[in-house]
Amino acid sequence: MSKATFELYEDNAGEYRWRLRHQNGNIIADSGEGYSSKPSAREAIERVQGYAPESDVLDVGQASFELYEDNAGEYRWRLRHQNGNIIADSGEGYSSRSAAEDAVNSVKRNAPGAEATE
Repeated sequence: MSKATFELYEDNAGEYRWRLRHQNGNIIADSGEGYSSKPSAREAIERVQGYAPESDVLDVGQASFELYEDNAGEYRWRLRHQNGNIIADSGEGYSSRSAAEDAVNSVKRNAPGAEATE
C-alpha cells in the first residue's frame, strides 16, 4: 500500500495542479505546471503513476542529449546542461527517431568549430 497521496487542486490563477504528498505531510513531487482543466491534470497524474515505476534515473553530472517523441508523434532532441537545465533544442520535429539522432550527431560534429556571428 502506498504511503503517499496525489492531491489535485485549483491554484490562484484558476489552473489545476497536482502534488504527491507522503503520509508524513512532505510534498515529494508536484506538477511543475498548471493545467487548464481538471481532466488534463488527472491525466498527468495517471502518466506519472504509469511511467514512474519503470523510468530510468538520469544521473545529471555531464551535459547530455535527450531524445523524445512529442505530442504530434514527431521526434525531437534537447541538450541538457550538467545541472539539468535545457540549453538547446531541435527547434523542429523529425519523422523518425533515426532522423533526430542524425541531427544530434550533426550538432556534435559541427558545433565545436562553428563561428559565432552577430
